[in-house]
Amino acid sequence: MSVRTRAGEGGLQLCALRVGEQEFALDLMRVEEVLRPLPVTAVPGAPGVVEGVVEVRGVLIPVVNLRRCLGLEPAEQPTRTERLMICLIGRRRFALRVDAALEVMRVERAALRPAPPLRDGTERPFVLGAVGPPSRLRLLLDLKVLLRDRREVN
Repeated sequence: MSVRTRAGEGGLQLCALRVGEQEFALDLMRVEEVLRPLPVTAVPGAPGVVEGVVEVRGVLIPVVNLRRCLGLEPAEQPTRTERLMICLIGRRRFALRVDAALEVMRVERAALRPAPPLRDGTERPFVLGAVGPPSRLRLLLDLKVLLRDRREVN
C-alpha cells in the first residue's frame, strides 16, 4: 500500500468521510483543510467530475465532486454536513466535495485489509484496502489513481 506511516511505529492517520451511504478514508497527509462549501464558479468545458472553481485565500482551486468520481447519483439537496476537503496530489491542490467529513482515525497498519482484485491487473484500483469493523467498513481511497483514471489531476 502507498499510505505512509504517520501515527508512530506501524500506525497510520486517515481522514474518514462519507459520500452517499458509504464511508471512505484518505491518507491524512493528502488533506490540507476541511471547509464549509463555498460558491463555485463553473468553468466551461471542464470534465464532468469538476464542478468549477472556488477562491480560497486568493487562490483558485478546482472543485472535484467525489459523488461523480464514484459514479453515484447527485445529492438531491446540499446538506448541512457537506464539506470541501482541500487536498494535495503532488503540487496540485483541489477541493474534494464530500457529503460529510467524519473524523481523523489512527489505525495500526495491521488493521488495514487489502483490496480484493477487481480488475485484470492492467490498472491499479483506486481502492487501496479497507479498515474498520464489518459493520462500519471504510474503503481507503487512492486519490491519485482515482483522479488520474478520470484525467482530472495530472
